[in-house]
Amino acid sequence: MQDFIRADQLDKIEHFIALGYYDSAVKESCALLEEILKKVYRQALADLPIEDRTVLLESEEKIGNRNKSYTKFGFGELVGLFNRSRLLERWGKYTQSNMGIIRSISLDYIVDLRNRLTHDQANQMCTKAEANLAYDALTNWLSFIGYKEMDRGIEKAFTSLNGEEKKQEVSIYDKVKEKVNSDYDSSSVREKRRLKLQSSYSEEFDAQCFEYVLNRMDKKQGLIGLDIGCADGYVTELRFKKEYPFDMVIGVDFNGKLIEKISQEDHGHFYYHQLDLEAKDFDDRIQAIMDEHEIEGFDVIFSALTLHHLKNPQRILMKLRKYLNRGGAIIIRGVDDGAMLAYDDGGLVEKILKETISFENVSDRFHGRKFYTMLCSLGYKDIQMRYQVDDTTHMTFEEREDFFHYYFDFRLSYTLRTLNKDPDNPLYQENHMKMQEMLDELEEKFMKPDFFFSTLTISAIGFK
Repeated sequence: MQDFIRADQLDKIEHFIALGYYDSAVKESCALLEEILKKVYRQALADLPIEDRTVLLESEEKIGNRNKSYTKFGFGELVGLFNRSRLLERWGKYTQSNMGIIRSISLDYIVDLRNRLTHDQANQMCTKAEANLAYDALTNWLSFIGYKEMDRGIEKAFTSLNGEEKKQEVSIYDKVKEKVNSDYDSSSVREKRRLKLQSSYSEEFDAQCFEYVLNRMDKKQGLIGLDIGCADGYVTELRFKKEYPFDMVIGVDFNGKLIEKISQEDHGHFYYHQLDLEAKDFDDRIQAIMDEHEIEGFDVIFSALTLHHLKNPQRILMKLRKYLNRGGAIIIRGVDDGAMLAYDDGGLVEKILKETISFENVSDRFHGRKFYTMLCSLGYKDIQMRYQVDDTTHMTFEEREDFFHYYFDFRLSYTLRTLNKDPDNPLYQENHMKMQEMLDELEEKFMKPDFFFSTLTISAIGFK
């Protein structure tokens, strides 16, 4: 087996399940899990403290009867080795990591299932649910260590948070990873207007994504939806259309003022709640919301232009996955400043983009390119990327003006926030004035009929 899981290996298991070859799906899943466990154990022997490694070796010697090493162990023996040595517990303690996603998986049950299929001639049948269980165990392990470059993923997973990591050169597109949560505020009148412009640009694009998802789903009625980052609910109620088969849609947003206001109004089957996506009690809060509305899970999760404001969007997507019903879908939409093209601007757009990300608390302006990898690493299936190109060709003067304000107005708020904190700081004054001048110059260029500007709206769709 290679050092990474190929997509066709997972496709093969999914194909077996689709054809009803459930026993083959279980055996293939177990074969890949066996290889993963061996690689994890090897890394543990290399990285864990000496006292932990001693326990691992003693456990290996006991299970192998002193005449067989772990490299010759079968799947059941490897699971026994992990259990006996409490390897996951030691791994989590060493790296100070939350091992919940894989500690919650009962590999003992899957061992019994595989043994029954392999050794019990009279009982070599299994159900679709059992095949899915084995496959879910595999994909959850893969989502923890990484689908591709498995050895590197396992090595990274064993990196101690107390240890020193090798510093790497960071590109302009990755610098935003070092930022904390952005200072974004959706309450201002100017931002509300911009959000409505944004909604009009992407309304048809989002509708195509929703219709694709609804046509793919087996469940056609009584759907439950969740909108992550709903703001004032304006976009939520446009996207989850009344003609769609949703019995209930929950919208959540960090902005308590907006939520308090719209919660006092009757929105039919739309309900809104304040929720901090990155709070430590996120799971408790969302579970409380679900209990209040008697919801067991969501069929469609939608999030537009929200993930880039978060410090760790990957973690939020991982948490949300467990609240998505099997067969359900997630739709995420965003943009990527790296997809912008402009001519003839004399490099002005690039200067503005570089200036934008140089400030503190700036959202990840290059997040769209990361959608596929994020969903793939979390075990989502049948991932589809969709793109909408918007450009200034054939736009009227008014449309060009709106287009400019949508993509560039908010950038001045970054320098203004810094200046407001220290109004007398000459550097902050200079930065703010510089940004204002660049934006004014770009706006003038936007209004010329021969000026060209284009960008992408990016959506990713994944199924559980």
